[in-house]
Amino acid sequence: MKILHLSKMDTGGGAADGFVRIHRALLAESHDSVAYVIKQKRRDVPALVDACMLLGPLEKLAWGLSRVWAKLRRLHLKPVGVYDFDAEANFPAEPIVRDAFARAEKWDLVLVHWSGGFVRPETVREIAQALGARVALWQVDMAHATGGCHSNLGCQKYQTGCGACPLLSSSDPQDISAVQAARRARLWKELGVVVLAPSGWSARQAKESFTLGGLELRTFPIPLDLTVLRPADMRSARQALGLPVDGRIVLVRALDPGLVYKGFGLFLEALKQLDAQGVDLHVAVIGDRGFVPSGLRHITFTEMGPQRGDAALARAHQAADFFVSPSTNETGPMMAGEAMACGRPLIAYPIGIAPDLIEQGRNGTLVEPVGDVTALAAAIRAYAEMPAAELAAHQQAAADSAGRIFSARYFAEQVQAALRR
Repeated sequence: MKILHLSKMDTGGGAADGFVRIHRALLAESHDSVAYVIKQKRRDVPALVDACMLLGPLEKLAWGLSRVWAKLRRLHLKPVGVYDFDAEANFPAEPIVRDAFARAEKWDLVLVHWSGGFVRPETVREIAQALGARVALWQVDMAHATGGCHSNLGCQKYQTGCGACPLLSSSDPQDISAVQAARRARLWKELGVVVLAPSGWSARQAKESFTLGGLELRTFPIPLDLTVLRPADMRSARQALGLPVDGRIVLVRALDPGLVYKGFGLFLEALKQLDAQGVDLHVAVIGDRGFVPSGLRHITFTEMGPQRGDAALARAHQAADFFVSPSTNETGPMMAGEAMACGRPLIAYPIGIAPDLIEQGRNGTLVEPVGDVTALAAAIRAYAEMPAAELAAHQQAAADSAGRIFSARYFAEQVQAALRR
């Protein structure tokens, strides 16, 4: 297969990390995979193209001025969270088409990842038609399923075409969210786009979406490097990270509790309940620093900061006994799959990829209802106090189930199947 990827970033978040993993997996399976980003930061990824470097002087000037004008036009809008304005995603098609043609005359697929601020749907259409390629949308959170937001935070308007967007504090039924939803739905239908969803939860949102509903849909997860993300000696990993050698350790990713849908605030509330119950547990925290509470008597913490790269992430998972993902609205997270690939049971609400991975009571626990703190605390306590032999069985079950669906070969096979109309 000859696959051209479009992604705004190659680093800086889960969407970028997932895009790089997909690109690498296809290369590993000997497919011609070339990826275009708006600004290249990583130098360790083959066939990664900085699209800005393809612009001639006049093209670069025109593009820069158009971006400034687009931002000025949207200056009065103050969206909550990450919101994608198509007007700012105005990188021209011609430089990408020109570079792609220099590499090959015919392409099979244009795979669109997180494209906000990079290319508009019209640009994707122009690239795909010039190259004779089909278009696929990788469902990153809800970015392709709405009129602009990447997480609906409980809003159901993405099902009916958006408008009067609460994230924009808008009362206009024909605001930019409605305009973008209608334009995206029309163009994706014209192109016969296929939607690739990394989880059943994400697939259901695509089916319900005004912009994606009715399009061909396939579901399979982001591939992982299973040669790195795998079970390994826990004691060595703990010593390398300066964690307690003995006792139960839970791994969690810290994010600003203000990002409500990421659920870290719910996790902290659960820990307070556990501390009041006298549960002894050490929490290994990766990601953002400074959100760990003080004053707990039985719960202790180690803040490890960001862990970048598969080797560092693998070591963090290998050092823990189990992993908690408290998110209440997102496609993944990818750390759920990483944890299980490393043989670590998963505790999560039934969103994202968790329902696809967890066999209740065997390799993890689905916590219901979504957002319930007491139920989350009870699930964490069960693993904190689980007999060692039972925990080991859960860890082995996690590794076994992950190995079946996260391989590069399985991912490439699913993409090939999506190309067969």
